[in-house]
Amino acid sequence: MGKTFKQKIDEAKNKGIKISDGLLECENSVGVYGFFATKENKEEICFYIGKSTNIVSRLLGSSGGHVYMYLNNDYSKVVPQKIKEYIDKHWGVEVRILDEIDYHDKSFSKAAHRLALAELHRIVQYQELNQCENQVPEGFGPNGIKFWEKNYKVTERK
Repeated sequence: MGKTFKQKIDEAKNKGIKISDGLLECENSVGVYGFFATKENKEEICFYIGKSTNIVSRLLGSSGGHVYMYLNNDYSKVVPQKIKEYIDKHWGVEVRILDEIDYHDKSFSKAAHRLALAELHRIVQYQELNQCENQVPEGFGPNGIKFWEKNYKVTERK
């Protein structure tokens, strides 16, 4: 039998990843979450913002959960890579629910856009602080980035 979410949270804590046990109380929580690298001197860096219609499963589920992948030495995606990077540098990692979103609506489109907008709001908030800078909008790949760099990137003037 597989590990419970509680067991995965405990394993994560033992490896330097802080996840609130209270997260389990809202197992079907819809919202925006963030990954923060933390130092004892209260320094912190937000390195990833995400959204989910089931945050617990998104973090700990065996089908691509960020923390689950890290705990299983699967660094094929950005979040487990960043967790490993900060843990290797002796930083702690903390996962926080930033916004719970009301997903009830007559229109799926409206509910989904409300969740997506909340995520974008938080990404922009942290990018203004020069954090989460490696996150690109969904649907943008290398060609979109190259086009932007060629046509719109602002360079510093000396």
